[in-house]
Amino acid sequence: MPNSQFTVYFIGHSPSPHNADMIEELDKVGARLVPLPRLESEGEIIEQAHDADALIVSEAPITRRVLSSFEKCKAVLRTGVGFDCIDVPAATDNGIAVVNVPDLWTREVANQAMMLLLAANRKLLEQERGVRENRWTPRISAPVGPLHTETVGIIGLGRIGSAFARRIAAFEVELIAHDPFISDEAFDAVGAKPVSLDELLAQSDYISVHTPLDEGTFHIIDEGALRKMKPNAILINSSRGPVVDEKALTKALQEGWILGAGLDVLEQEPPDADNPLLAMGNVVLTPHAAHYSELSMALRPRRYGVEIAAVLDGRKPMNLVNPQVLEVLPLR
Repeated sequence: MPNSQFTVYFIGHSPSPHNADMIEELDKVGARLVPLPRLESEGEIIEQAHDADALIVSEAPITRRVLSSFEKCKAVLRTGVGFDCIDVPAATDNGIAVVNVPDLWTREVANQAMMLLLAANRKLLEQERGVRENRWTPRISAPVGPLHTETVGIIGLGRIGSAFARRIAAFEVELIAHDPFISDEAFDAVGAKPVSLDELLAQSDYISVHTPLDEGTFHIIDEGALRKMKPNAILINSSRGPVVDEKALTKALQEGWILGAGLDVLEQEPPDADNPLLAMGNVVLTPHAAHYSELSMALRPRRYGVEIAAVLDGRKPMNLVNPQVLEVLPLR
């Protein structure tokens, strides 16, 4: 074990039989793990983690004030794909690497999006409720799209969007996608036709959202977008809640601008008991669980340890969110 010692705080740490894997990786560079509960205020984080050499965070406000308070921090790792709880420019200004883990549950999220789409398309909740209530009706209330021959639009064709594209293509659909940040080859690889966002909204019978949350995607599905969609359209969101303007979506569903929705994420999680979406029969809801499988849960802790250990050892992590930081934080 190296002589130098590092302190790594894990905010929102929870027990897992696989945490030993994370500790094993941190041990290799002389780092000790300090578990912390979920902290929801800047003051709590500064008080309890100001001497961190690195930080692992599930959900906590890692703001400019917090980042500026660190005395020697080199890395902040977000335990998922999204990193909107971290002020990335502030981290760069303070010479702190921001790391995310975007690839351990790609298939799981794509599968969840497929499940939500099929459940909404086939009106699973309506059928299941009818059987349980002794209403054996071997048909589904109209309208019910056939899926094959219909058009599926994907917003965001990164890892998860591409995985979803490969799955939905097997249902013999017309596939279109919008993502201004990827190459034509990426569209070709999954058989999706590149279109503008407006074209996707107007043409799609089903829309699945797979974008990160940032200034450019916040409320990308707003009232204007929803009004451009077909009245038979179904919206699927398994990315981040605030990419959809929930108030506008509620209005669209109540007034019939679109047919239905399948949502794994909401703007407020968990939702208030009086959230209108909870009472809608044309909405399928799951509790931000798309990432979950026993395998993905087992793989995570070691990856957290590997990534943090790399930065503390002066090496680039596999997934560096802010490569500009290399100008002030030399990593080989």
